[in-house]
Amino acid sequence: MRSEKFLLRALCASLAVCLIFSAGILTFADAKAAPAPALEKTVKHKQFLEEAVQRLVEEGSLTKEKADKIIEYKQKRKEEQKNQHSEHRDHLIDKGKRGSLIKELIQEAIITEEEANAIREKLREMKEERFADGLQGLIDKGVLTAKDIDNIRSYMLKTREERKATIEKLKSMNPEERKAYFKEYRKGQKDILIKMVEDKVITKDQAEEIRKALPEMNRLRH
Repeated sequence: MRSEKFLLRALCASLAVCLIFSAGILTFADAKAAPAPALEKTVKHKQFLEEAVQRLVEEGSLTKEKADKIIEYKQKRKEEQKNQHSEHRDHLIDKGKRGSLIKELIQEAIITEEEANAIREKLREMKEERFADGLQGLIDKGVLTAKDIDNIRSYMLKTREERKATIEKLKSMNPEERKAYFKEYRKGQKDILIKMVEDKVITKDQAEEIRKALPEMNRLRH
């Protein structure tokens, strides 16, 4: 049981980090040429931001006044995006605003870099909690065993290292090289759960149960 809990925590951490590296890879894409939906799905935490901010207020890491300003900006931004034209989106991209709400909050001097890091860390913790709850439910139902968890963890660790290498490779590319790279990169991407079935890490039935229990896994491509 102790070993199972350790493997579960380790897998949750690996999944959270893989999602972060997925976002990291996409930030190198040519935003004007790349399909917007893929970026939107990957990099935004906005649906969980309010809960993260509230937790930080309760812990004393953020003031209520600062939290109110964050939520106010989030709502204002949401309304502005409803009426946003493509020219305005390109203007935001040129200014370095690529859809990251936390980055914008720093640029607008609403939060400090330290507060931004606290929010990011809280969002990561919350993500791991969601993964842990979902995976524990699958273990309780008999869908996954400790061996399955270990196999998935090993696979995700390998995926994480591959994505770290990709990010390093992208850093040395110029804009045209990145554009060409992503044109091919997207062609070869697969849903990671489908890839795990193909690589015989999990069964098709397990993949479907994981997909239902952990919707965020649907964002991962490999």
